[in-house]
Amino acid sequence: MRALLRLIGPQIGKTEYSRRQEHYKVISGKLSGSRDAAVRVKTWRELIKQNAALQEQPYDAIDCFLSGQQKLNPLEAKGREFFMELALEVEAQSAVPKGWGLPKSLLPLMPNLKNIYKKARDAEKKANSSAEIEAFHQFRKRSKDLFYCLRALRPMFGKGLQSKVNKLEVMTELQGLANDQAVLLEYLADHCHEIDLDAEQWDLAEACIVAKLQALQKQTHKRAKSLISGSPASFIKSL
Repeated sequence: MRALLRLIGPQIGKTEYSRRQEHYKVISGKLSGSRDAAVRVKTWRELIKQNAALQEQPYDAIDCFLSGQQKLNPLEAKGREFFMELALEVEAQSAVPKGWGLPKSLLPLMPNLKNIYKKARDAEKKANSSAEIEAFHQFRKRSKDLFYCLRALRPMFGKGLQSKVNKLEVMTELQGLANDQAVLLEYLADHCHEIDLDAEQWDLAEACIVAKLQALQKQTHKRAKSLISGSPASFIKSL
């Protein structure tokens, strides 16, 4: 929804756009803690499968800690009322206000889509030339904006857009996996004093996470070359 709001932002006005963005950000935030804890456990266990060195007994301490954190706020324990309240919050904002003035054709949306593409392309360039995790995170967010917008517009463009949407989906999934590694790395760094591993063991765990993160980032940038490296004008023309 937040990506689609960016697509129609100029049509609905800055105030309404900001209000709606904040609404969906709050909704997402209510789920993020439990969701992130579950993802950290899953990411670590997948990493163990791929690294024999992490299957040694001392590293059970990391799995035990992450599992314990997940149990503190499990999503399934929130109960039916929690999810009903979330659904009602979303439903309350589902009607399209009369004053939005949404376009009746694609033409007014094309400059917006062009700008969304440009932001994704520029974010990729910045991430590819930077070692900063935040730069890659921004690249991921802007790529997701582009993917969700194109997926929503696909029926209006016909079957020709399907291949591009599919390729963007694969790329954003890789970005998501890379982000999971980055989040795990940061979380363990913040909580290393709570886990009984020596410095050498921590160095190995960190090296394994970083290696996986960098491999996923490399795969993502390779795919981006064929998807979002051209000019915004050529992208729009290709649709």
